[in-house]
Amino acid sequence: MAVATSLSLLPSTLSPKLSSSSSSILFSSAQFHPSRTRIPLFRIKHAAVLTSSAYAVGEDLPLDYGEVFPQPDPTDRRRAGVFLHPTSFNGPYGIGDLGEEAFRFIDWLHDAGFSLWQVLPLVPPGRKANEEGSPYSGQDANCGNTLLISLDELVKDGLLTKEELPKPLDAERVNYAAVADMKDPLITKAAERLIMSEGDLKSQLEDFRRDPDISCWLEDAAFFCCN
Repeated sequence: MAVATSLSLLPSTLSPKLSSSSSSILFSSAQFHPSRTRIPLFRIKHAAVLTSSAYAVGEDLPLDYGEVFPQPDPTDRRRAGVFLHPTSFNGPYGIGDLGEEAFRFIDWLHDAGFSLWQVLPLVPPGRKANEEGSPYSGQDANCGNTLLISLDELVKDGLLTKEELPKPLDAERVNYAAVADMKDPLITKAAERLIMSEGDLKSQLEDFRRDPDISCWLEDAAFFCCN
């Protein structure tokens, strides 16, 4: 039995919900028999793919063709996610960051079956009057928001000590001026120690700086930030 050279829309007798506009539901006109065939709709779409691409025009079909359906592609599926900016995490220093709470959130996303995490721009936020830390008033499109760096993670990396950490700051809303006054000096100190250090972290920093996609903007961004 040869493959039909054209595909047609399923007759509306298969389901009252189908109409001539249902162009995504395709099946071979040579294989459909409304009088004796009831095919689940989720299989119909894949059967059309099999009919149109798995066999060449004029090629004989296997005897069990009417009973064989391809397995759905696991990558061809709808995905779900959560919109949550990192500053909204619970943080010990007046702002959420990319520390323990972020890792816990990622684990929760995985356990819940989500595959997307949507955030606002992660650029350095606006710090001028009336900008109030808005990520849409960023200073640079390439740089990251240093206020999202976790001080606790810097302690784990050996770039800060526990004794240098500030007292916890509990707040319902982020006061960006207060957070910047608290975190900026410590992040600067950690950066200086990283630059003067030797080891794996320093090697990662040098690899980062040598990356052509990074080096093309990094120096200019640094000059702009200092001015």
